Amino acid sequence: MFENKPLKKIIGNTADAPYINSIAGACSYSKNDLSLSTTSLANYVALTSGYTGCDKADTNGICTHQLPITANKPPSSWPQASESIFELMNTTAPGSAVEWAEDSQGNCYTGGAGLFTVTHTPFPYYTRTQKTSCPQYAKPFPANNADVLSAKFNLVIPNKQHIMHLVPNTTISQRIQNGDNWLKSYLPTLLNSTTYQAGHSAIIITWDEGNNTTFTVPLIVITPYTTPGGVSSVAYDHYSVLKGMEQMVGQTQLLGHAGDAGKTSIRDDGLFRLK
Repeated sequence: MFENKPLKKIIGNTADAPYINSIAGACSYSKNDLSLSTTSLANYVALTSGYTGCDKADTNGICTHQLPITANKPPSSWPQASESIFELMNTTAPGSAVEWAEDSQGNCYTGGAGLFTVTHTPFPYYTRTQKTSCPQYAKPFPANNADVLSAKFNLVIPNKQHIMHLVPNTTISQRIQNGDNWLKSYLPTLLNSTTYQAGHSAIIITWDEGNNTTFTVPLIVITPYTTPGGVSSVAYDHYSVLKGMEQMVGQTQLLGHAGDAGKTSIRDDGLFRLK
């Protein structure tokens, strides 16, 4: 995940993001993928539950009252009652869905320290798993970078500087450069890993939101089979990404709006070749 940059600030911006543009050119990207909110946390929750916020749910975790998240505040302010992809997967196969957060001070960490922020990490917000799977499977970055591919589903959250977030005394260009430089040092470790080289993994790079006027965000898909230089114009949003991720890990239950009738799935894109 990256933060707060619309498509037009990244794709084509070879001055600030040369590495990301090289990856987009070598693989495929979407030019028509929408974020769902101008609040970061709402987008992370949407990507992992199918709602931009849910304060009431039935015993199965299906949302009965949607309450969109409107501010970036800790789990105590925005408890999420719905089922998440972490619960869905870890219930039947413990350890199959992991959230990795750079500079987190411990498992299921909800405090604020240095360049870590909990509002970029959705796992601790889900009340159904706060005391069960979250303390086990919401983790700091591992010592070996490639281990972030160790579970079946891995959500990777860089720290505020590396994720392109606002940090003091930086310009927008510098924030983009921070993320691009970090990815240039980080991604090759994953691509060269035994897990990725086995040919059964997809790496998806996307952004939580654009800005207050532009909701279209970059979505870059990396697999050994993805069409080089592919540019998809299919209409997607964060629910489309969640739907595709669930399908790729073998889940038939589609969470929240990922299961809406007619919702497109990134898994079906002919350029991405995610099947």
